[in-house]
Amino acid sequence: MKLFKLTYNLSIFVVIILGIVSLINKNYFLAFVWIILTPLLLILPRLSYNLNLIKKKFNKKIIDFFEILIFILLLTSVSLTLGLKKLPIDFDSFSHFINLAIYTILIGIIYYIYNLNKNKKINNKKIVLFALITSLIFGVILWEKFQYYGDIIFHTKMYSDYFQDVKIDSLLDQIFGTLGSFLGAFILNKNLDKWVKKWKK
Repeated sequence: MKLFKLTYNLSIFVVIILGIVSLINKNYFLAFVWIILTPLLLILPRLSYNLNLIKKKFNKKIIDFFEILIFILLLTSVSLTLGLKKLPIDFDSFSHFINLAIYTILIGIIYYIYNLNKNKKINNKKIVLFALITSLIFGVILWEKFQYYGDIIFHTKMYSDYFQDVKIDSLLDQIFGTLGSFLGAFILNKNLDKWVKKWKK
């Protein structure tokens, strides 16, 4: 775990360097993502643990869990930026599958914590369903719209593909994203109680 923590901390500096390179290349959208947004997301688990609603009820293992999932998301994102999207292996579809599975799990856990803080009766099926629907709406449907209009507004190439028709690429992204969301929901349903038991003080 110490090696992972070291790698995780170093990754914060790496993404900032990527952001500076993007800034030099006048790619201001990616510069914002790498210099501000991504480092913030990377340190968010540690910042969030200082909140009483989390610190009083959970041990630091919950931070490790969040950081591992966020680090996987970082690897898939950096890999696309550094060129894997340009290789004829359709890594883009794979990243949508993995990322949506992780997003669904993260959404479910955050929603669980929210319900716990509100002293609401926690129903695992409700949490899993909420995570699945939210992931499908924001991670699959609206994300494709964001990529399309983002390319127009920010002059990026999120919606394009180097090896196949853009409509086919978008369809595959949505298919693999949907499958990933359902996988995440399945994993969440099977493991939520076990995870919470491990994290609770």
